[in-house]
Amino acid sequence: MTKYSNEFKVKAIKMVLKGDSIYHVTKILNMPNTASLCRWIFHYENGGISQLLHKNHKYTPIFKQKVIEYKWLHHLSLNQTAAKFSIPNTGTISTWEKLYSSYGFSGLISKKRGRPSMKKSKSKNKVNKPKKELSYVEKLEQENYQLRMENDLLKKWHALMKQWEKEGRH
Repeated sequence: MTKYSNEFKVKAIKMVLKGDSIYHVTKILNMPNTASLCRWIFHYENGGISQLLHKNHKYTPIFKQKVIEYKWLHHLSLNQTAAKFSIPNTGTISTWEKLYSSYGFSGLISKKRGRPSMKKSKSKNKVNKPKKELSYVEKLEQENYQLRMENDLLKKWHALMKQWEKEGRH
């Protein structure tokens, strides 16, 4: 979806208001279809330039519910509802409807997006707790693991040294 500047939108609407057809304006301005221009005109007719350029609002769940119920009660289209409530994108209302139908009011409550923040470690502020004493078997398992790791490391080092000798690197 292409984003259009505010100046571009105003220019397109002025051309339509001067008498050019919507289809003609979309061709002149090289727009892929008439849908965006029709939506802009609808917003302009229902609230002027300020409603047309209205962007990036956070809506409360109660407001979202009122919008959806008003749309259903008055049998309005998405465009009509968006114009009535100054919502710039009809897809926003459509999304709200789907969430409201599926999850009820709780679906309209905004959820945090993105990655959760890092939580500070509590151990930095408190005195380190003494470690739990390991049993005899646990100590042997730990020692066995460490010896295996050392053995693997030595085998890899030995293989690397042999390869270097073959290549004549010393």
